[in-house]
Amino acid sequence: MVFLWEILSDLVRVEQGWWNKDPDGIWQFVPIIDRLSKGMKIREGDGLSAVRAKIMAELHIDQTKERVELTYQMPKWMDVDGNVKPVPIHIRTNEDLDMFLFMRADLHDLKLYVVPLPLDMTIDVDDFKVVPVTHGYALAEVIKGSEHDCHPENERARCPTLDNVEDEIPLTQPERGESSRQAEERRGIDLLSTTSHATGTQTSPDSVFPASESSSEDNEFSDVTPLTRDLFPQFDAAGGSKERVRTYSGDEPPAKKHVNMADVASGSAGPSSSPMGTTVGVMGTLPGQPIVEDDLNLLDLSGFAFTRDAAPVINDTEGEAAHTTENIILDIAYEGDELFVGRVFKNKQDCKVKIAVHAINRRFSYKHERSDYDFVIVHCVSDDCPWRVYVARMEDTEYFQIRTATLVNSCPVDVRSQFHRQATTSVISEIMRSRYAGPGRGPSTVGVIRAMLQEHNVSVSYWKAWRFRELAMESAKGSAAGSYALLPAYLHLLKNSNPGTVTAIETTTDSAGRERFKFCFFAIGGSVAGIQFMRKVLIIDDAHLRGRYAGCVLTASAQDGNFQIYPLAFAIVDSENDKAWEWFFSNLQTIVPDNEELTFVSDRHSSIYVGLDKANHGACIVHLQRNVAAKFKVKALATMISRAARAYKKSAFHDYLTEIELISPGCAEYLRSIGFHHWTRSHCFGERYNIMTSNVAESLNAVLKEARELPIVSTIEYIRGILMAWFTKRRDKAANNKSPMTPKVGEIIQVKYEHSTAYEALKIKEKHYEVKTPLGESYHVDLTSKTCTCEEFDLLKIPCAHAICAAVRAKLEVHTLVAPEYGDLYWKLAYHDSINPVPDMNNIYNVPDDIATRIILPPQTRRPPAPKEENEEGMHTVPWSRA
Repeated sequence: MVFLWEILSDLVRVEQGWWNKDPDGIWQFVPIIDRLSKGMKIREGDGLSAVRAKIMAELHIDQTKERVELTYQMPKWMDVDGNVKPVPIHIRTNEDLDMFLFMRADLHDLKLYVVPLPLDMTIDVDDFKVVPVTHGYALAEVIKGSEHDCHPENERARCPTLDNVEDEIPLTQPERGESSRQAEERRGIDLLSTTSHATGTQTSPDSVFPASESSSEDNEFSDVTPLTRDLFPQFDAAGGSKERVRTYSGDEPPAKKHVNMADVASGSAGPSSSPMGTTVGVMGTLPGQPIVEDDLNLLDLSGFAFTRDAAPVINDTEGEAAHTTENIILDIAYEGDELFVGRVFKNKQDCKVKIAVHAINRRFSYKHERSDYDFVIVHCVSDDCPWRVYVARMEDTEYFQIRTATLVNSCPVDVRSQFHRQATTSVISEIMRSRYAGPGRGPSTVGVIRAMLQEHNVSVSYWKAWRFRELAMESAKGSAAGSYALLPAYLHLLKNSNPGTVTAIETTTDSAGRERFKFCFFAIGGSVAGIQFMRKVLIIDDAHLRGRYAGCVLTASAQDGNFQIYPLAFAIVDSENDKAWEWFFSNLQTIVPDNEELTFVSDRHSSIYVGLDKANHGACIVHLQRNVAAKFKVKALATMISRAARAYKKSAFHDYLTEIELISPGCAEYLRSIGFHHWTRSHCFGERYNIMTSNVAESLNAVLKEARELPIVSTIEYIRGILMAWFTKRRDKAANNKSPMTPKVGEIIQVKYEHSTAYEALKIKEKHYEVKTPLGESYHVDLTSKTCTCEEFDLLKIPCAHAICAAVRAKLEVHTLVAPEYGDLYWKLAYHDSINPVPDMNNIYNVPDDIATRIILPPQTRRPPAPKEENEEGMHTVPWSRA
């Protein structure tokens, strides 16, 4: 289990021991039981010297007595065709170490094997030969040792038969004065000598792999090691023109055809003079036995090694290791309340909460026997009950795992009735957390109290439920303060996933020099692309944030040809003031240019004049009615103001204004001071169409009501999700529309047509008609210029009943008289671009460093008081100041 967690934590498993080769030719690493092994952080580029020093320090190896050599072995499954056995690979250079780490990135079961040696031992570099290994990375070096004579006193190693020979690589040379117990422990690493006193090579006691002088006669064999012959048995069968025949005394069977590398290298003879000599990985010769050595110069080793094809290897993800790793990951992700031996928790807090949830759901109570950095031990409150859980930290991680557990609870009812004590705020938050995931704000405080009582039989106070809700919201959607730090990265990802998106952030610096949030602007690419197919009227509105920090959401929306709201741009500001509005409009101008064709409709914001000087500005009639009602206390004025504002003809407007003046001269004077062009359709300098109020924007604020109490990133993500859903539904609806007009305009045309059937159309000239009503009224309709003297056709851009009567008389299709913004084509083009989701914020690998590292603190504002109800906002004087 520890090794699996080292894999997940990217730790390299380091073990101490020695190499041993069994009679079947399989190399195995034999760990030393009393030596420390652990997972360590090793990175490419650290350097071999630094890694050695780190290993000796962390494994507590005395540098004054020992040094280490680093080795590793490829996994057994890399035996590509059954002939090449995995062999020890020696790490001698920085490049070798980097190669090991590079391979381990894919081979997580690759371990680093440390061979500790006394300081008075050295490894002769000439004893390490390069052997081609056919795996997918590179050539590797395998450890081989020189032949070394047996000490005369070593009866076991004196001239053994080859049937008992095993190749081994020593862990270390026994030190002088070693105890009998230590010698017994070392006995497992004694090497079976394969040399005789007559032909053995003399070595120094200071070297495990002795250096020797080369013989000119045998130097041609120096590139072939015993390991090479084990790897490639074809060498034994290869023919040659030369033989080397040596004779030995004794009746031992013939030796294997292995080249005695020490003899080849030195050509010396005689018994070993070293009492401490050992051999490493060498099959030697015996007295009296002839041996034939093939002429290996006739073979091309590298070509032979790399011309063999590799056997197919299926990457079976259902293997045992994959299953085990997958189970560990699933254990961590498991959020249920079941406890079992082996269950893994994310951290100590997660462990304690999950145990508490388990107890609450099973109606019993427990207490902590031990709770510290490494252990959590809990048992039932009753001493007679066997229920007990023992949890321990996993090595080098923050994870905790259940090691032992007795889950049978036998408490009496009077003891179990105290189970509600486990329902702390953090525990309730864990129980209810899933209800706050996803969009929306989740249950209210009262809803939490009701759910805990109905589902868990736990009664909690209002304060505890409120505090829980705060924690649950923070757990599911992030903290309010931390969300500001994620804002730059989120906006960057929003722009990447939605081309054409416009974003901006304005910050300020506090007294400590830290960057704090002030304004944020965003307009998603799909909305920006479709605004050109809207009528040139934008509705401006604002709404207060309800979260931990004060602020407002500013919105700019249009209305599509089907009379549905079309959100364009949003801003989140620390407070509602002229500077915030000016900043909002300055960014809005990058999408919608400020010109005379544009009209803004808002409730009361005089700062719009500063932000957009050329555009036409109109007041919301609903807010105007509320202000008049609050100021003049006359109920009849509201209806009269609405009629005056919505009148198409100026003459009709003045008739209504006269009535207002008769009822309240002060109100008439107040309306004149505002300016008729601000609040009437007939006097507006631009086009207002049917948009006389900001109710469209207020309907958007109602939809976003839940989002306004979320952290800032969650608020923006909520808005993006709403827009994505709206765009998808409307795109599908437009695709299925069979009419040349939008559905709502088609309905309006049908109603007007029914009225027009009572009218009479008289032709004046081509496409000019006089239309008479049953009341004797007469109107002049020009189908070419699309006008009518009632002026409804002129201002709405939708044929009035008079124009429809004339079109029927002229046998002209009515939909050709409708403005393009009401047509099916513009409707489809408006929603052509989709609103795309933002990648998971847990994976911000593609965010530039200057954005990912930018830390923005929340604004220095207090939580605002409870805002007024939506229908109470704007109940004050409209501050229009320009004539």
